[in-house]
Amino acid sequence: MPSSPELAVVPPSGLFCLEAEWDALWRRCPRATPFQSPAWLLPWARHYAPDRCGAVTLRASDQLVGLAPVFCWEGALLLAGTGPSDRGDALLDPAHASEAPRLLAALPQAAPEPFDRLDLQQLGEDSPLLCPAPEGWTEERPEADACLVAPLTGEDGLARASGRQRSHWRHALRQLDKLGGTTGLATPEEIPEAIEDLLRLNRLRWGEAGVLADPLMQAHLRDAAPALVRSGLLRLHQAILDGQRIAVLLVLAGPWAHHGYNGGFDPAHARLSPSAILVGLAMRQATREGVRHFDFLRGHEGYKRVWGAEPRPMHRRVLRPSP
Repeated sequence: MPSSPELAVVPPSGLFCLEAEWDALWRRCPRATPFQSPAWLLPWARHYAPDRCGAVTLRASDQLVGLAPVFCWEGALLLAGTGPSDRGDALLDPAHASEAPRLLAALPQAAPEPFDRLDLQQLGEDSPLLCPAPEGWTEERPEADACLVAPLTGEDGLARASGRQRSHWRHALRQLDKLGGTTGLATPEEIPEAIEDLLRLNRLRWGEAGVLADPLMQAHLRDAAPALVRSGLLRLHQAILDGQRIAVLLVLAGPWAHHGYNGGFDPAHARLSPSAILVGLAMRQATREGVRHFDFLRGHEGYKRVWGAEPRPMHRRVLRPSP
């Protein structure tokens, strides 16, 4: 009978040494999202929790089969990425799914500082961290933010969008084309400039109220973009008019969905509906890549539903280990 995987705690100083095998584990987890990838989380750790992010690992035959990076904030032990990440989770190789309770029970061992509770946020319905809590732990289940997900059906993936929205999208594409505008994906060489335009356009649209106005978020995106490109996880959709980007949409490409993370457009061109143009193109691109869902992530903005998105429940667990 095979022995149980070996459990270990990785201190903050060792987290970055896991990058290659972390990426390999992520690719073996079919329900993982880019928010659990090292391309997203290692830059996050550099900027949001420098020297404060440890991890629990599981190894079988010297192969990494389980990983849960954590950090502490205001008395809570949280999953790495909490805050900017719309989906949180640990990684557990499907061949070792039965090890989920051990992984959960070991999370306190990786805490880099004292804490009084575990706060596990934005867990999907199939998360290994929804396994039964260890005996003696207390638990609360606060409400979590649902994510809105659209199934991609039909040739262009837009069959679930309303007929009016599909017509609006095609009309907007024609109008942009008549003006000499173009759309497409930013090339790897264009990514740094496109990220700067994304930040600029988001600021034009939302001002200081925009999520991307946060200097930490800006630093994270600038740092993460090259790693996401190398990992094949970044899609930057852009609309260009008169040689200038008038809209950019950042999409993270995962194994089961493409996730529309954030975007921006120049309000001076709002009549062209550049954001709608890019959303439709992003859904079509995801379909062409063989993905069956487009994840609009957190937030209940009405525009998501006209594209056919429906709420997917997420879960939050607040656990207090026994003394």
